[in-house]
Amino acid sequence: MPGGGEESAGVIPSMGPAAPGFSTKSRHVTKLTLPPRHDGDNCRTLCRTRTAEWWHDGRMSQVTCDLTISLDGFAAGPNQSLAEPLGEGGERMHRWQFEEPQANAAWREGILASVAYIMGRNMFAGPGPGPWDAEWRGWWGEEPPYHAPVFVLTHHPREPLEMQGGTTFTFVTDGIESALAQARKAANSKDVAIAGGAQTVRQYLSAGLIDELRLHIAPIVLGAGERLLDGVTNLQLEPTEVSGTGLVTHVRYRVTR
Repeated sequence: MPGGGEESAGVIPSMGPAAPGFSTKSRHVTKLTLPPRHDGDNCRTLCRTRTAEWWHDGRMSQVTCDLTISLDGFAAGPNQSLAEPLGEGGERMHRWQFEEPQANAAWREGILASVAYIMGRNMFAGPGPGPWDAEWRGWWGEEPPYHAPVFVLTHHPREPLEMQGGTTFTFVTDGIESALAQARKAANSKDVAIAGGAQTVRQYLSAGLIDELRLHIAPIVLGAGERLLDGVTNLQLEPTEVSGTGLVTHVRYRVTR
């Protein structure tokens, strides 16, 4: 049985890449006009923060995070288990990915658009404490959807796991900053995504290490479970884009710290 216990699963385990050919247009799109930035917030200042770096072509790389949550802020429902890694009712939050794929194609593609990923142990292996089951190879079969390096936070060492299609799971035991440094190196300073789950996202938000947060808010109420922002303080978010369909509202936030 796969072990773990550090956090909840944050993305539906059966999630795959967006199918080719989907329209990138969504209904009810609203882009927000942002006020001019002050001199103290100019790009040179931003480049000296802990997360911001520049691509060689001059475009700034980012640490991003996509997470689907319920209307009352839960990333997973109650009573998570191997049979229900997203908890009771948790899969209902992700209907937008499978029932409205064309209307949400751009957001689906964005989830898998980074060059390297970081996730918590339970997103890889499911809930439950203890050492690794050496036979456990993740939720996604032999060809996971990432096609890129994935760094898994854990308290228990394990050798890297090479999968088909270019995904390699590397298991990191020395903390979130080490995982981010390794992911940045693997991505050649291009975009890195915090894939989940909720506890891992909270850690990176609390440490000021996420630049852009993309929340996909399902119009359901779970009432209990793993709440995304519990314990996160002094978080300042600036919305930059909103779009939606009947099953989800997408909000893109810039983390202004």
